[in-house]
Amino acid sequence: MLRIRKSLLVLLLVSLLAIFSFGDALKFLPQNYSMLVYVPDLPKLYDSFKALPIGQTLLLDTGVGLESLVNGVLEQQLLSMKYTMSDFDLFTKEMLIATDSNGNISVVLGPVKNPTKVKNVLQSLLAEDTMKQVQFMENYFIFSNTKVGGGKAPAALQTNLKGNLGVTYTNISDGKIAFEGYGYLRVENNALTFYEKIDAKTNDAKTALKSLQNAKPIDILSDKNVGGDVLVFVNRDIPDALQKATIGAILSALNITDVNASGKMYTSMDIGSAITDLMNTGTQSTTGSSSNKSTSANANTQQTIPSISSYSVVFGSGLKMPTEVKKYVTIGGERYGVLDTGNGITSYILIKSDRMITYTVDPSKYKAGDKAFFTSNYNSKYFAGILFNFEPLIYNLVGKKVKSSATFFGSVEGDSIIMRGSVK
Repeated sequence: MLRIRKSLLVLLLVSLLAIFSFGDALKFLPQNYSMLVYVPDLPKLYDSFKALPIGQTLLLDTGVGLESLVNGVLEQQLLSMKYTMSDFDLFTKEMLIATDSNGNISVVLGPVKNPTKVKNVLQSLLAEDTMKQVQFMENYFIFSNTKVGGGKAPAALQTNLKGNLGVTYTNISDGKIAFEGYGYLRVENNALTFYEKIDAKTNDAKTALKSLQNAKPIDILSDKNVGGDVLVFVNRDIPDALQKATIGAILSALNITDVNASGKMYTSMDIGSAITDLMNTGTQSTTGSSSNKSTSANANTQQTIPSISSYSVVFGSGLKMPTEVKKYVTIGGERYGVLDTGNGITSYILIKSDRMITYTVDPSKYKAGDKAFFTSNYNSKYFAGILFNFEPLIYNLVGKKVKSSATFFGSVEGDSIIMRGSVK
């Protein structure tokens, strides 16, 4: 429970740096899928992003140098296994991400030339419990906790691909409530942008949207523990059908199960510092690699990620401590369950009558980061959103103040939900 699975973090970073002609990946759509993102040519998307000012700043050695970092770590790992970069071709073709009506997530990548070699590399990088959800079918990598295949992509998806790098589709139906809509990924105005319009298809769906729009949002920014460079939020209760496909997917990604969530939740974290630590560690590792080649080739090569300082709140009723928790500590007069999720991540969980609060550092040592970026970009008219401020990361690594961010917002406009996002 409440595990930040390393595989999902890796896939999240790859999707951010590299998030369409139809391909075979779509045949792995789950039968009851409700939302999908499809990219037919990941290298094309990556190159388009890399050509943007923000892509150059984040990826090239003249900026942060994330590309060299990832390639360096991967090449070192492959060398220890007597493989080459061409043996790990996981991100050279298609990508499909889908969620179903129960919030299950499926990720499809490929096809790859040699599934056995790719699987061996992944096993050296990812935790064992993560690999249990990985399989290869017809040379495609599939990460899923549900059965894949049997779903059918709409014919109009092909039309929406024209002129775009990627497409999205939403089709949610639950009783008398139904929503459907299309979206796209493209480059415009020196930014990688996302847009999706999801229309209410029934009167009950339209009524649900009116209730969503008129609901009073919780005051997230008044929480003194909110701060950092990343904020993920849903600030009001949302219709059950939407909640299963969206909030359910988020909770599933965080491995929060058996929670009767109301829909309201928020998480703030300081990812920039963790990435900075990772890059510094990677640099030191590269510097000393020439004297440690024989050791690294024989050592356990499974990588760990730096601890990310985060604070999360999930609202709901009948909340219980995860069954995996066996250890408890008292901090500041409150009883926290302590859960070691592996890869150096420890969660401190506090159960209240209406919410579950989680820290990934000792609560007595937690220090909220600056919230100026959140304050300047957050607007309560958005019922959900993601904000990621790259400026601190860039400054810490290259000493330059560059205004750069990724934002994603959902709002109600008339009888539709409008989703907008950009990386710039």
